[in-house]
This record gives sequence, structure tokens and C-alpha cells, in this order.
Amino acid sequence: MQGFYESVAPGANQGLERGRGKPFIVDPADGKLPVQSWAAEEHISRQLTERGYDDPTAHCFPAGAPRSMWIPEGYQIVQTKDYVVFLHERVAWRIVPLDGRPHLPENMRLWQGDSVGHWEGDTLVIDTTNLNGKTWLNEGGEVVSYAEHVVERFTPASATTFNYEATVTDPVVYTKPWTVAFPIRREKFELREAACHEEDHDLPHLKALKDAAEAKRKGQ
Repeated sequence: MQGFYESVAPGANQGLERGRGKPFIVDPADGKLPVQSWAAEEHISRQLTERGYDDPTAHCFPAGAPRSMWIPEGYQIVQTKDYVVFLHERVAWRIVPLDGRPHLPENMRLWQGDSVGHWEGDTLVIDTTNLNGKTWLNEGGEVVSYAEHVVERFTPASATTFNYEATVTDPVVYTKPWTVAFPIRREKFELREAACHEEDHDLPHLKALKDAAEAKRKGQ
């Protein structure tokens, strides 16, 4: 699996149900997230202009799983017999052991979660738990919670492409599990440094929008 990859998932970081004509959500069959009513209201709130400041990735926090797989940035996969490691451009990573170890204790919560992997034939299966519930699924603000559990599958389709599939179970937010699928493609690039805080010109603008909305609310 070693190499530099980009996901062929245009638009997923703005909204999983949009897809730009491509079905990211393959289960349920209608392509809709089976979201509970409270989370649907929170999703609507997050689409307000002033809520852009609340997206954790705007503050350079890791994107979490599975969002880190469809952010429009490349990533490098490093593989040994004992580990598969995902290195992302914005100074984030996931180290996936393949030795059959159990997950971390329930009280340990991480931005990227705790991932353990195993092989089913030539398919890499990664099981991720222990997420902290603070991440967003995308800039559109789709919701996950501390109860999120992700199972990802990487199946080779050709010498340069893997079929990627992720099933998310989160009973706090969704009425049933849902699954996204898209290709990831090997590219002839190298991983470059992306100094998130130094290059972050959006955050002051987003903060100004949030402050203006708060001032307006208090003035009413």
C-alpha cells in the first residue's frame, strides 16, 4: 500500500449527501444520512456563516475518522508487517497496528480515535473507536458524537487505485449505520509540509464573522 494518495471524493468535505453526481453514501440506498432530529437541527445551525469558526479543522485540530480520508489534501501511506501509518499534510497522522491488540480503555478519547487493523485476504480493515466527539464530518457541519465507531475497508482495484469504504455507527446521532464509498488513487507526488497555524488566514476572518453575529444577537 505504500505511496502517496488522493481521494476521488469531490465535494465530500462540503456535504456527504451532495456528491456532485456521485453517490458517496451507498447505504442507505437513498443516499441520505439517517440523522436524528436533534442532530439535523445542529447541522442546520452549523451552516450559518458565523458557525464556520466552530469547525475544529479551522483551528488546525485533526479531522478525525473518516473525514481525514476525504479532506481535499494528499496523504502518504507507510506500511510495515506490523503497522500501516497514514501521514496527512496538515500535521496529523494515524498509526494502525496489525498485531491484534485490543482498543484503548473507554476513558481514553482522541481526535483521530484508536485504530486497529487486520487483513481479510487483500483487503485492509481498520476498526476505529475512542473518538472524542468533537470533530465535524465536513465543512458543512454534519455531526458525529463520542459514540462514533468507524470500520474502513481498503480493497485494491488496480495497481494505482483502492476502493475505499467506511461504515459509521453512532447511535447518539444516527438511527442506523451508514456507509460511504469512493476510490483513492496513487499519485506521483511527495508529502509537503503544511504549517497550519502559520498559513491560516481564514481564522481571523471567521472569528470576525462570529463576533459580529454575537454582537448583533446581544443588541436585539
